[in-house]
Amino acid sequence: MPPSAWVPFEWPADWRDPALLRLLDPGPINCLLLPQDAPTALRAAAEVRGLACPANIPWRSWKEVPWHSPAEPIAIADGVWPELASQTPAGGAQAGPTGLPWLDANGWLLLLARAHAARTSEPRASASGFDPHSSATPTLWINSPPPSAPPTPSSYALAACEAAAYGARRPLWLSPEHARALAAGNTSATQDWTSMLATARWLEQRRPQWSTYETFARLLIVSDFTGPNQYNAAEVLNLAARRNLAYLPVESSRLQPAHLKDRRAVLYIDPQPPPAAIQPFVQSGGLLLCLPSAALPGLRPSRELHPRFHLYDCGKGRLAVSKAGWDDPFLLAQDAHALISRRHDPIRLFNAGSICFHHTVAPGGLRWFIHLLNYSHAVPAHQVVLQSWTPLASALLHQPGAGAPVPLEFHREPGRLELYLPPIAAYAAVELVLTHA
Repeated sequence: MPPSAWVPFEWPADWRDPALLRLLDPGPINCLLLPQDAPTALRAAAEVRGLACPANIPWRSWKEVPWHSPAEPIAIADGVWPELASQTPAGGAQAGPTGLPWLDANGWLLLLARAHAARTSEPRASASGFDPHSSATPTLWINSPPPSAPPTPSSYALAACEAAAYGARRPLWLSPEHARALAAGNTSATQDWTSMLATARWLEQRRPQWSTYETFARLLIVSDFTGPNQYNAAEVLNLAARRNLAYLPVESSRLQPAHLKDRRAVLYIDPQPPPAAIQPFVQSGGLLLCLPSAALPGLRPSRELHPRFHLYDCGKGRLAVSKAGWDDPFLLAQDAHALISRRHDPIRLFNAGSICFHHTVAPGGLRWFIHLLNYSHAVPAHQVVLQSWTPLASALLHQPGAGAPVPLEFHREPGRLELYLPPIAAYAAVELVLTHA
């Protein structure tokens, strides 16, 4: 069984009895991450059941992964448990737009990992131009320290669904208290575990289809994502995701013209001269946001004014050159969204609260899949609305444990369509069928 097919579970340290393997039925768990001191009888019984029991998964910080020759799977150890950040930092109070409370989310990190880990730099034609996140990408796992509070069923579900939405897996995990209660046959613990397994089965049934979908974005964020550029680049990815600004990260050394097909803008983080493919992109009508040292030749001052950027015309396109550098990644993400213009957002969410989305597109471009992740597990106070200017033929809502997908009704407004979404506790996905690509 290849690592790409493993559905892993962190076997609790207190579970010493091989008879507890019965709790894995019915699947889809087929891989156990056993403690180092696991009894020999437990390992033998697991192998008899056909379960993979890898001895040494190479868990590393994402900054320490050897991206050009990674192990399989790529195992990122320093993700976060997806939730509203609520703990006071050890150093004291935290203020500003990135202060707590805030979202702890892994989507940006998984997008960056996929960009780093792509085994090929050859462009692949697609409805959205080019997506470096192809089937050539090695298997990605993500893990993190335990959550700040005892996890609930929706907390477990969000952790699994967030990873799956971005094409990765998070090993199923039980808090020590839950594991002990489950082993003792506690009814509530058993119900929660049954729900976790059902969500995992639901995700694995859909993974083959989802793996063919590509991230849909009008913006590329380009950097080498290393050395002195790493912090700013990672912060911009993180904060842009929190704004629901759809993007794709691309390593500067891998950027090719095919990456830029159908894009609206490039945010180039590094101070070095930009990759050669960017200049023709701008001259043909694109937008480049960059530092002064990365500005292109042949600029003409624009009549537009901006408090934090010098704006220029370049051919048919535009340059936005930072006045003060990337001193505030939160403002940079906000300004990038405004300069691109929200009229180019393929979809928008209103009254979303702590709900973030990941927009993907099927081969051929006629089917969109919008992953919706609620990091607070609280229903927003107002109706959540998904809006699009794209002509749509139908819409379905997918949720784990809800049976067949539910059709959603279109509400037509001048120039746009709106979908009123039902309450989302942890995760849902909206499947949109377009009338034309």
